[in-house]
Amino acid sequence: MKLNADKTKVITFSRKTNYLIYEYKLLHFTITRTYSVKDLGVYLDSKLHFHDHVNFVFSQCIKMLGIIRSITFNYSTLGCMFILYFTLVRSKVEYASVVWNSITSTDANKLERIQQKFTALCFKRFFPQVGYCYDFALEQLKLHTLHKRRYHLDALFLIQVYRGSVFCPSALEIVGLRVPVLYIRDFHMFNVCSVSKNCPSARCASAANVVCRNVDVFGPKTLLMKHILY
Repeated sequence: MKLNADKTKVITFSRKTNYLIYEYKLLHFTITRTYSVKDLGVYLDSKLHFHDHVNFVFSQCIKMLGIIRSITFNYSTLGCMFILYFTLVRSKVEYASVVWNSITSTDANKLERIQQKFTALCFKRFFPQVGYCYDFALEQLKLHTLHKRRYHLDALFLIQVYRGSVFCPSALEIVGLRVPVLYIRDFHMFNVCSVSKNCPSARCASAANVVCRNVDVFGPKTLLMKHILY
């Protein structure tokens, strides 16, 4: 198989200030070094802060919200707005969130602004007589914050791995089931072997220990999904 040198990039993942930079060559051509690359729809930067991915998602979703605002000007039902938002906007925000959910609070607040704009639009269209407040709007529209949904998606991912629905051997190596010697009412289901809090598997285990505390994770899949995400 021949490789195209023009389409080949090299990137070094490290959070160190000084790290080794080597000049790689392919077919006597120097491979271009980059500090951000898109792989399977996720932008990976060299320090794995995911700033580029958040900026890309925010830009795409704000544009889509503008389109939804224009085409739904004469819509009379809130259900249609929900369908468009869930399908065209929120699905983009939550795509592969298990990979990049270690983002900073600044980036998390930036993504939350997407849903804030949507709830403000709904209140302006369907509840013009009610003063707008984001927390009150979430309660009235029966929505969760995007941060909370990503937290629950982390938990759901690990549960799906243990149920066999998702193949991820590395997660099973890092996260193990805890079996207490004595019966205790409150204990964590998963034991995390990794010491890094930014490790995706460790983050998912911490979320699952909280979200699935009183849930039969090996019970019916429909009930499990409903409990975690809705």
